[in-house]
Amino acid sequence: MNAHTPVGSLAVEPVLRVDGSVGPEEALTLLGDLGFALVTDAAHDGLPVALLSRSDLTALRDRRAATLCPSDAPARPAVLVPAGLTLGELVGGAAVTLLALSPHGAVVVDPSGGVTVLPGSIVDDFLDHGALLPAETRGAFDMSATDSVLAGEVSLPFALVACAAPGCGHVNHLGFFDPQRPPVCAHPGLPPHTLTITRG
Repeated sequence: MNAHTPVGSLAVEPVLRVDGSVGPEEALTLLGDLGFALVTDAAHDGLPVALLSRSDLTALRDRRAATLCPSDAPARPAVLVPAGLTLGELVGGAAVTLLALSPHGAVVVDPSGGVTVLPGSIVDDFLDHGALLPAETRGAFDMSATDSVLAGEVSLPFALVACAAPGCGHVNHLGFFDPQRPPVCAHPGLPPHTLTITRG
């Protein structure tokens, strides 16, 4: 593993795609032997809004949540990266700031639309022991996303973050994240407010 290694070759955890309207008990059954569920939200054009582990699903079941995207507790953010992105590009650019949003790692999307998980431990190990090379500029601040991200059309790393502010829930698209200065939520129908983020 080095700075030129594509993240797609390191993403080892297969993922279940599941709609956020599904209950946690059903999601646990569907999960089978897989480690993670990529939760999509029909209320937000089918965008992936969270990456949940088996323990996350169990916690939702134990608190009797009706769905995987309960309105009173928006899901943890999902960080999406293209499979062809190298480790050096990931950790050497603005994208590395997004990894703080997802405790499990990043969702790696290949050109065919397949998704796997790049565990955060791999990135941590690389940062601890890898030789960091300068990453290419990838225009991380000039991006947009639609439901096509699940069709494999991910070219820039970004996070999809459902705002947890009361009455909001708007899914924001972030190419950079500074926890000391969270951005203003982009909800078009509410007064400006700071993006409130659910993190585990």
